[in-house]
Formats: sequence, C-alpha cells, structure tokens
Amino acid sequence: MNFTYLALISIFVYFIIYIFRIEIGKKLNVIDIPNEKRKIHKSPIPKTGSYSIAILFFFLVIFNLIYKKFDQSINIVLTGSLLIFIVGFIDDKYKLNALTKIISISLITFLLCIYSDDLIVDKFYIYSYDFFFKLEFFSILFTILCILCLVNAVNLADGINGLATGIIVIWLLYTYKVYIYETKIDHSDLNFLFYTIIINLVLIFVHNYNGKHFLGDSGSLMLSGFIAFLVIYLHNKNIDIPKHYNSSETLFIIFIIPILDMIRLFFSRLVNKKNPGIGDNNHFHHYLIKRMPIFYALSLYFSLINIPILISLYSSINKFFIIALTILIYFVLIILYKPSLKSD
Repeated sequence: MNFTYLALISIFVYFIIYIFRIEIGKKLNVIDIPNEKRKIHKSPIPKTGSYSIAILFFFLVIFNLIYKKFDQSINIVLTGSLLIFIVGFIDDKYKLNALTKIISISLITFLLCIYSDDLIVDKFYIYSYDFFFKLEFFSILFTILCILCLVNAVNLADGINGLATGIIVIWLLYTYKVYIYETKIDHSDLNFLFYTIIINLVLIFVHNYNGKHFLGDSGSLMLSGFIAFLVIYLHNKNIDIPKHYNSSETLFIIFIIPILDMIRLFFSRLVNKKNPGIGDNNHFHHYLIKRMPIFYALSLYFSLINIPILISLYSSINKFFIIALTILIYFVLIILYKPSLKSD
C-alpha cells in the first residue's frame, strides 16, 4: 500500500461517513441539537465531519510503524492529534467542562514533549531584531500554552458554518508555504499529508457551509492540535535556517485573528463577571453574521486573516507594524459590527 491509496481511501471513507452521517451520529450520540439560545442552526446536525481524517491519521500511524516512510516524530504528531480527537469526541458525547478539556490537552501535550524534543519550542527567531529568543526552563510550559491557545481559538471560532474549516485550510496552506515550499527542504512525505487533509477539508467545508455536516469538538480540537504540533515540529526542523517568512512575527501574524478574538472574549467575560468557559454569542463572527449574509461574513473574516499574512510574506513592511495595524483594524471592526444593546 502507498500514500496514494491511503488518500483515495480517506476520501472514499469521508463520503461513506457523510452518506450515513445521521445514523452514525445517532448511534454514537454526537448530534448537535440546537437546544441553546446561542446556537444558530435550526435542525440537529451530526458532528462527524472530521472522522475520515481521524481514521486517516490512525492508519498513517500504523503504516509508518510498519514501513517507516517518514520521520517518527510525525507519528507522535498524529498520535497526539488522535488523543485530542478522543477528548473532543467525549466532549461531543458527554459535554465536558472547559477545565477538564484544558487539563486533558495540557497533559497530552506534556507527554508528547517528554517523548520527543521535536515537539518542544525551546527558542524562536525574531526577524525584526535578528535575534534568537531562548526559553530555557520555560520551554515545555510555553509549548503547552501555545497548543492551548491555538486549540481554544479554533474551538471558539467554530460557531458559524464553514469558519473553523476555512481557518484550518488557510493555516495548512501557509504552514506548507512557510516551512516546506520556501525552504526547499525535501518533505515529499509530508506533501501527501497536506494534500489529503486539504482535500478532506474542502469536502467538509462544502457540506459544513450548507449546514449538513459539523466538525464538532472532536474535529476542531483534533485539527487545531494537529496544526499546532505540526508547526512546532517544522519550526524545530527549520530553526537553523531563519528567514523572514518563518520568523516568530510571521507565525504570530498567521494565527493572530482567532487568537485575538479568544483573548478579547476571555477578558470580556471576566470583566462582565461571567465564566470564561461558558459559550456566548459575542464572538467576532457572531457580530458579522448578525449584520450580513454568511458568505460576506466568511469573506470578511478570511480577508482579515489573509491580508496581513500576504503583506508580511511579500513586502518589507516592519512586521511589528503589521501586527499593530491588524490589531487596530480588528478592534475597529468589533466596534463597527458589535450589536447595540437594543438589538441584543
């Protein structure tokens, strides 16, 4: 068996799961029922969108253990992603509280860090000052915080059809651009992984956008965890060839919007004396969807992610200026689109 067969099988599996999604969702008790005020869909939707990717990850781990086709650290990345998938699946089924999910994902990340140095961020390159910042004793803690930030940011963004899936596709494309295409390092074994996941995600996006298939926490947690682990792995593989495109500033720009929205929500809930772990409709994407059709809301959100990244990659503008301007534009849009108290 080779990678091509695995790719074709994963696509076939996706369609089988999609066709029988209602039956699978009911059997596993992973149906998203719109029984809360903050939910905007009208009918029960199965949360099985990412299952084909989870199955792909599982068989890739087995495949690589037997044939050793790629770096064994990739097996750790995939295994960690699958473990996070299990946390998300349990959450979809039984509704875990936020603290339980944070502790579980932190423990998984800690175990991966102990098992492989390739999954630890111990230093990063700041292009603007041509300087390596070393974390020393705080490297594992910093790594765990990075994983938690990315996972929670995507989980919070998974509130309107197509958004989380689109964000994951964008991040995968830029990860490929920054760490594989630009560096010219031979990662042909990873090309397959990128292409197959993106094809699956495009299929999920189409059905998710149409309100027929949800990622669920199993999907949003697994895929964001996968990207976080993969970026750290590739970061460490490229750390000795620092360039502007793989600098810490560029990385921050790639992930800035969902993370910024997560931080705003966290402090907003604390200020309003609400539990930061309880969901609401105060996300940036909720503001947009109340003011415009979903197509335009997604287009604006994706533009806000993409434009700063493209400016960072293809211009000589100071990266800290790009970061500051992006933050400013984000908050201007929050002020412009935030519903009035009367409309709330």
